[in-house]
Amino acid sequence: MNIVSSSKSRKIFLSSNTKIYETSKVDIILSPEFYWVRVFDIPVKNITQAKAVLPTLFEDILSKVAELSYQVIKLEENKYLCFAYMNKKIFEAIKQSGVNLSLVNAVYFAQNECKDFQQFFVDDKSFLYTNDNILVKVPNEMLSQRVDLNEFIHSINLSPNKVNIKLYNNYFNQKQLYLLIAILCFVSLINFSKFISYSSEISKQNSKMEELIKLNNLPSSMIQIDSIINSNKKIAQLEDRKSVV
Repeated sequence: MNIVSSSKSRKIFLSSNTKIYETSKVDIILSPEFYWVRVFDIPVKNITQAKAVLPTLFEDILSKVAELSYQVIKLEENKYLCFAYMNKKIFEAIKQSGVNLSLVNAVYFAQNECKDFQQFFVDDKSFLYTNDNILVKVPNEMLSQRVDLNEFIHSINLSPNKVNIKLYNNYFNQKQLYLLIAILCFVSLINFSKFISYSSEISKQNSKMEELIKLNNLPSSMIQIDSIINSNKKIAQLEDRKSVV
């Protein structure tokens, strides 16, 4: 699939073989190839609580759930539309499509954006909503109506449900990130220990200085002490000159 445009803005349906040649901002609608979606009955009060249990719910159908990102939409009381996706996979697909990442305005799940089209195709790939209103990819022969989404995609009114995605590569996996944090904490601890040691040493030196001042009946002000030292230096210099003469 090749898309060429120089118009003000474009909505793009992104599948695994999409190629984009765009010079203005784009809104990307993700094919179901890039995410998993389920409706779950979860007896919790809000989206935050529902999201917290998603790794457990998805682990029955997916592996490495700890590496996935999750989003939730509340449908009704105790019923949630739940998405699982791999940020890196989407990032790579957008990057390989050819579009400049700086031109990506927002990313959306097709599940939420294509509801006006019960079934449709994009190039050689076909999609339809099941009886449970879940958008899935299907063999081409399963479509009873051939609707080319690209002919109508400009008319889609995008929802407020943007995908929370980082459009940059993750150079560290979770274990590496934890290791990096541990190293930084260790270095910080060493530096803190050194700071405590230096502070203690400075305190000891200050105490010794105060003792010397008391023993020699010196003034407490360092300005006065410096003045005495400078005066003694001048006297010593005069004595040295006399001895030379």
